[in-house]
Amino acid sequence: MRRQLLILMLLLVTNLAPVSSRPISLRAKTLQNGSMRMPFATQVFADYDDGKLAIDLLHYTGKVQVYVYNADGFVVGNTVSVISGSGSVIMDLDLPEGNYTICIVLDNATYSGDLSI
Repeated sequence: MRRQLLILMLLLVTNLAPVSSRPISLRAKTLQNGSMRMPFATQVFADYDDGKLAIDLLHYTGKVQVYVYNADGFVVGNTVSVISGSGSVIMDLDLPEGNYTICIVLDNATYSGDLSI
């Protein structure tokens, strides 16, 4: 019994619970001829896990700009990539705990989401 209790305490102290990635809910804002337009085929997903931000794009060809803003509105990370058809953009983020805004700029749309580390 003591041994089981010791193992349980060790697990709690070392925090060996599995770490799972955090999906980021994105909001889309697109404009065409001055009015809102949603791209039908393009799909954008963002996920943060262990210091890496992954942006997955489906049915899109063009330039992808990714910006990470801190709570004060300053850019703390950015990258530019080109996607052809479908692909991913991976950013290494070594950020302290806090709240951040992710902004993904495509040729025809802008997506944003909130990230808490």
